[in-house]
Amino acid sequence: MIDQKNTKSTSWVIGAVLLSAAYLIVLLRTAYVNEDAYITMRTVDNFVNGFGLTWNVAERVQSYTHPLWLFLIILPYYLSGNAFFTLIGISLILSCATFAVALLPFKRENFIVLVPFTILLFSKAFVDYSTSGLENPATHFLLALFLFVFLNRFETSEHNFRSILVMGILSGLATLNRMDAILLFAPALGFVVLRNLKTRTFGALVIGFLPFLAWEAFSVVYYGFPFPNSAYAKLNTGLTRADLFEWGMIYTLNSIHWDPITLFSIATVSGVIIFRGDIKEKAVLGGIVLYILYIFWIGGDFMSGRFFSGTLLASVILLAKHFPTVKPAEGFGIFILIALLAYSSPTPTFTSVDDASLNTGRTDSNGIYDLRSFYFQNSGLLHWRNNYLSPFHEWAFRGMEYRKQHKRYAIEGAIGYLGYFAGPEVFIIDPNALSDPLLARLKPIKEEHWLPGHLKREIPDGYIDTLRSGGNMFENHDLGLFYEKLWLIVRGPIFSKERAEAIWKMNTGQYDHLLESYESQY
Repeated sequence: MIDQKNTKSTSWVIGAVLLSAAYLIVLLRTAYVNEDAYITMRTVDNFVNGFGLTWNVAERVQSYTHPLWLFLIILPYYLSGNAFFTLIGISLILSCATFAVALLPFKRENFIVLVPFTILLFSKAFVDYSTSGLENPATHFLLALFLFVFLNRFETSEHNFRSILVMGILSGLATLNRMDAILLFAPALGFVVLRNLKTRTFGALVIGFLPFLAWEAFSVVYYGFPFPNSAYAKLNTGLTRADLFEWGMIYTLNSIHWDPITLFSIATVSGVIIFRGDIKEKAVLGGIVLYILYIFWIGGDFMSGRFFSGTLLASVILLAKHFPTVKPAEGFGIFILIALLAYSSPTPTFTSVDDASLNTGRTDSNGIYDLRSFYFQNSGLLHWRNNYLSPFHEWAFRGMEYRKQHKRYAIEGAIGYLGYFAGPEVFIIDPNALSDPLLARLKPIKEEHWLPGHLKREIPDGYIDTLRSGGNMFENHDLGLFYEKLWLIVRGPIFSKERAEAIWKMNTGQYDHLLESYESQY
C-alpha cells in the first residue's frame, strides 16, 4: 500500500527544489547593481578607510536611508575590497534565504501550495529589487522571518514571551534597515500587544527595538539629526498633499502597466483575506494596506515597483496559507493565469534581460524609471568581465577621472557611481540634495516635470565659495546665519556645548525663520 503522507512530502520537496532552482536562475540572470546603491558604498568605503560614516569626508551627513544594510555591507567589503560583488553576493544570499523561509511553513503540504510562490519569480518589482544593491533583500528576509513566527508560532491563548521577543527583534531590525518598514509590521505588533496586555509584552518589544533606539541616539549625536539627510530632501517637496496623492496614483499606474502581476496579486490577496482570513492574517493585511497608503502619502518614487516588493512578499505568504485545500486542477489553472499576467509585462523576468534596455524605454512619460533595464547593460552580472570596471558606466569613468585629476570640488546630480569612484578627496555638491545638508532644507525648483525623489535645488550665491574658503561667503545674510549653525552641527566638535545647543534648536525649528526669510526673497 502506498504511503500517501510520504508521497505528498516527496512531491513537495521535488517541487520546492525545482521552484527554488528556477528562482535562483532568475536572480542570476537579472542581477545588477543600481546606481543609487553606490551612494551607500561611498560611505562604506570612507568608513573602511578611516573617514567615519561620512559621504563627503569633511561633513557628517547621513546620505543613506538603511543603517542595517550599511552595516551588513561593511565587513564583506573590507574583506573583498570589491563593491560590485559585495552588493551582488549579499543580495543573493538574503534573497535565497527569504525564499527558503517563505516556503518553510508549507513543507508538509501538497506541492500545489507552491503555486503562489511562482508569483515572486514573475514579479518584476520583487525580482528587480532582490539584487539591486539596495536594502530590499534585508527587508524581505526580516519580513519573511517575522511572518513565519507571527502566523505559525504565535498563539493568542498561550504564553508567548519568546515569540514576542523574536518578533520585536525582527521588526526592530527591519525598522533599522529602513525606517518606513515599521508600517508593514505595526498592525501585527498592535495585535500582539492587545492580545497580551502585560508588562512583559511591552518589555519584549522594547528590547527588540533597542538596536533602532541606539541608532537614533547615535544619529542625533553624530549627525545631529534623527532622520537621514535624504528624508529631508525628498519630503521637503513644497507640493500639496493632493499633488503627492496624484503622484502616488501615477506611480501605481506605472506598476500596473510594467508589472501587472504584482498589484493584481496584492489586490486579489486583499479580497481573499477580507472574506476568508483569520484575525492574524487580517492584521498582516493591515500592514500591507498601511504601507500602500504611505506610498500615496509620499508621492511614490522614481524607481518603478521598488516600494511594492515587501507588500507583495507578505501577500504571497498570506495566499499560500489558503492553498492547502486547493485541488491540483484548480492550482494549475491559477498558475496559467499567473503566467499570462506575468507575460503581459513589457519586460517579463524570465525572458527579458538585454532586450529590456533596447525596447520598452527606460522611463515613462512621467519620469519613472525601469531601473533594471536602465542599468543592466553596464552593471548586470551577466555583463561582468574580468579586467573591466564594474559597473562599466560613464559616471564611474568620470569619477575615476576626477580621482586621477585630484579634483577638489564638483557639482553632480548623479552621485552614486561617480561619488564612489571619485574617492574621498572630491567634495561633491548634489543639486538633488540627497547628500547635501543645506540644499536638503531649501525648497526645490518648481519644474514642469517633477521627478519623485529627485528634486533639484538652486545653489545659493556664495555657497561654493563658502565651502572652498571655510568662511561665510553667502550673499544672503539670513542664509549665511543658518549655515553657520548647520556648519557647527555637521563639521564642529561632536561633544561641544555649542553644537548640542545648535542641534536642539535646529531640530525644534528655531532657525526656520532664517530659511523663510531667504526663500521669501529668492
